[in-house]
Amino acid sequence: MAENSEKIWLEGLVPAVFTPFNQTGELDLSKIKPYCEYLLKNNIKAIYVNGTTGEGKSLTMDERKEILEKWIQVSNGRLKIVAHVGVLNVRESKDLAKHACESGADAIASLPPLFFKPQNIDDLVEHCKAIAEVAPHLPFYYYHLPSMTGVELNMEDFLRKSKKVIPNLAGVKFSSKDLVDMIGCVFQDKMNVLFGCDEQLLAGLVTGAHGAVGSTHNFMPLVFERMMENIKKGELQKARQEQMYVQKLCRVMYRYGALLGGNVAALKYFMLLVGLDLGPPREPMRAMSESEKRQFMQEIKDLGYFSWHAANTD
Repeated sequence: MAENSEKIWLEGLVPAVFTPFNQTGELDLSKIKPYCEYLLKNNIKAIYVNGTTGEGKSLTMDERKEILEKWIQVSNGRLKIVAHVGVLNVRESKDLAKHACESGADAIASLPPLFFKPQNIDDLVEHCKAIAEVAPHLPFYYYHLPSMTGVELNMEDFLRKSKKVIPNLAGVKFSSKDLVDMIGCVFQDKMNVLFGCDEQLLAGLVTGAHGAVGSTHNFMPLVFERMMENIKKGELQKARQEQMYVQKLCRVMYRYGALLGGNVAALKYFMLLVGLDLGPPREPMRAMSESEKRQFMQEIKDLGYFSWHAANTD
């Protein structure tokens, strides 16, 4: 393993991008270019590809490679691209990590195994080491999502142990609401902590997260930018107002997500509000019916999405 990887330090918003499908459920890569231009127009500097939001676990290996290659091609160096490479078995994760390295991704990330799970920190460290060492020049992030994976190990301890044996460890995508654990990660030397709970981002940033990876950053980046700016200025009441607005939208998303088989199925329809039709979700999630879609859109408009998102900072 190489002693040093190329350095990366992510801050601000890192949207976890959706995977575009056509109406028959096949990849529609033609939608990635306008998607990319939209993100760049909104001052996005980095993205997270093939993660939970991107329905990575519902994609084939070849599809994941195609999607990553297309994002690298259309962004043409204008976005930092973190490729999620986690799958059920470590051999395929290593294959995706190698592909990410050869394709020109800027970093890789991985969930733990989702069926035969690591039972302790040492097991998790060894799993991540096996993936990271395949791409020693790419920074590696561990994706901590205990609500979905069932792996509820302490991340402060994980980072402390893993950075001794994984030279290219960059940090953690922390998608847990355990802020006690997260602040321990923040104080690990040179570890990049990216918070992944959009409805709790204010708390994550105040606790010390350096940036945020999330779904809602795709369709309301201005809200989060204002939140971060207000925190810097010490205008916490204004920041709280922005967070409360996010929570209101998330409540709608959770309600529809429960009907559709997953929150991503509801989140994807938010993109219609910014002019990007990324198609339906893939099974086992289902698309909204026309009546559900009309009701959903009306609820979002009633919350004042357009006026709030575009509001100035004064």
